[in-house]
Amino acid sequence: MNCIVVEDEPAAQMILTGYIDRCPGLTCSGVFPHAFSAQEYLDGHTTDLMFLDINLPEMSGISFLRSLVHPPLVIFTTAYQQYAIDGFDLEIIDFLLKPFSYERFSKAVNKAKETYNLKSASSAPWRITVKADKKIYQLNPNELLFIESCGDYVIFQFPDKRLTVHGTLKEWEEKLNHPDFMRVHRTIIVNLLKIDHIDGNTIVTGRHKLPVADSSRAILLEKMTGQN
Repeated sequence: MNCIVVEDEPAAQMILTGYIDRCPGLTCSGVFPHAFSAQEYLDGHTTDLMFLDINLPEMSGISFLRSLVHPPLVIFTTAYQQYAIDGFDLEIIDFLLKPFSYERFSKAVNKAKETYNLKSASSAPWRITVKADKKIYQLNPNELLFIESCGDYVIFQFPDKRLTVHGTLKEWEEKLNHPDFMRVHRTIIVNLLKIDHIDGNTIVTGRHKLPVADSSRAILLEKMTGQN
């Protein structure tokens, strides 16, 4: 499991990273002193577990967690026991009251591993197979930005590549059939989780600007609001 630490106190950062280094099967991918830098990291990286201090500058850990659409597993860390009820209301894995021992830390991590393994076992990897440029690709749809119609072909646009595949947009709309994807225009299916923002009838995703049909805009806004 990979994890991050969101903690503003250097001493607490050192304790947590030291414990993580001692814990088998756990790797620290980053340490962040406040919610905003952690959010920037989470936007671009898959994270399994987050050690989250409640008393952060500018935005509390509780407010930060509530703001996340798809949060990783979370273990709260704090010196104040009164926050424990708020933490468990948010379905966190555990609540570590500072100062905590390695044994207590390890117990919390084992609970996180158990939850992670159960989720992994219950959800098979989602992959789609396409043929492009005389090659066969196994693709992760979660990384897909959008699909665009182009005559008898469709273009799969990823952050790092662009594949031209034979077929129609209607065919791929039926194949994907997933709540994270929506046909927003006669020529466009977009991954809702990859939308940066919407400006009028234009979607911005990465470096791309995509049209939104008038008939689709209200449904799109409703879906985006529902995700939040």
